[in-house]
Amino acid sequence: MAERVIKIGLLGSGTVGEGVQDIIFDDGDGLANKLGYRLDIEKIYTRSPKKKRWHAKFPGKFTSDPEDVISHPDVSIVVEALGLERPEDTEVVASYVIKALEGGMSVVTANKAVLAGFGREIHAAAQRNNTLIRFEASVAGGIPIIRSLGEGLASDSITGLYGILNGTCNYILSGISNDGKTFNDALRQAQELGYAETDPEADIKGFDTRDKVIVLLQLLYGIFLKKEDVETEGIERLEKIDFDYARKKLGTNIKLLGSIRRSGDKVTASVTPIMIKNSHVLSRVDGALNAVLVESRYCETMCFMGKGAGAGPTANSLTSDVISIADGARLTTGSESLQFDRDLDADTEYRHYLRFLVRDRAGIVSDILGHLKKNQVNVDEVLQLRHSTEEKAYFKKKLGLECSPDEILPFIITLEPCKAAAVKLTMEQIKGQDCMLAEPVLLKIIPGLPDVSGG
Repeated sequence: MAERVIKIGLLGSGTVGEGVQDIIFDDGDGLANKLGYRLDIEKIYTRSPKKKRWHAKFPGKFTSDPEDVISHPDVSIVVEALGLERPEDTEVVASYVIKALEGGMSVVTANKAVLAGFGREIHAAAQRNNTLIRFEASVAGGIPIIRSLGEGLASDSITGLYGILNGTCNYILSGISNDGKTFNDALRQAQELGYAETDPEADIKGFDTRDKVIVLLQLLYGIFLKKEDVETEGIERLEKIDFDYARKKLGTNIKLLGSIRRSGDKVTASVTPIMIKNSHVLSRVDGALNAVLVESRYCETMCFMGKGAGAGPTANSLTSDVISIADGARLTTGSESLQFDRDLDADTEYRHYLRFLVRDRAGIVSDILGHLKKNQVNVDEVLQLRHSTEEKAYFKKKLGLECSPDEILPFIITLEPCKAAAVKLTMEQIKGQDCMLAEPVLLKIIPGLPDVSGG
């Protein structure tokens, strides 16, 4: 009996695309023995075929025309690993994915931005043409979180998800927290090591994490959002001073979390840095690792951890998705009639951390406390560590301040549990005062975040 062969079309031969080629070309026989069928890359699209490592061995497989992949009569699964160089590339890549689905091919993609921007159209095309879309590599690339949620937990009901979903941000925050680096130094090191792009805006402003949260909402609940629907805050205003207070005074660490929470028939989501207690499992996730904490009705609380990016993990996730399709596995995606409510947690009360950077003068703290009292926000503590002239000079340089370092006064106020809206209103009233040298930093303190240890 002839050996079954799965013909694959590959869009992209960059770092990740070449990783897929390495897996299939280097270990084709081993995979065939394991699977009982063979994976074969029929066509590979890249703009410069002759520059690619595998071109010398398989020149006939390479093409500089994407149509040769997405319209190939023998290809049954298209793997999209193009990446995005410009924002307008998102629509182009989405058009390739949709055309392949409409042509009867199933598609595997690593592209969270494409799914976040065109998820509704992509999923509709797959359903309409009885084809499959798989996207394990789009969220926490080295962790099988999509398969776990869409297959392993298909019979369960997910009520909450809290994820460290961006390795760049986590590397920067770990460098500040563990090594005492400034934000600028931690970012520079991340760029030197290849964890951060030359333009790191999408990472440090939370946009990358937001796109992944949107993809997870599509998977879990069948909810398709615009990017502006998800409240998003990045890490670019955090500094060593915040971690000093977190560790020395509050027993916490700071992590950028993509959060999803369901209550009844409503779902909310956000991306924001928060303070969580040092003993929490997510607090201890360091470096460029990703982690996803999941709450469900039957399995309760579980945590998935591993590498979130890189050629090896991402290429493995793409190839695993190909195998899942070839084996006939299907993701269970949400289809419940749930409503997204951005303000679902508006009435939930949290403790808050407020960091001020002011030009020192008499009565500043009293003025701020007056604003808080006016908005019925109760103060827990006013905190002040010793801050060196060097530390204050860093703020002077970073913010372009004209005052001398000795005039700069950092201090912290923590609040008793209160609604976020009241705190944000107070911050709007305070930040316009002439003594303010920078916009105040506001963080939620969430000691009761679900934890696998129960601690």
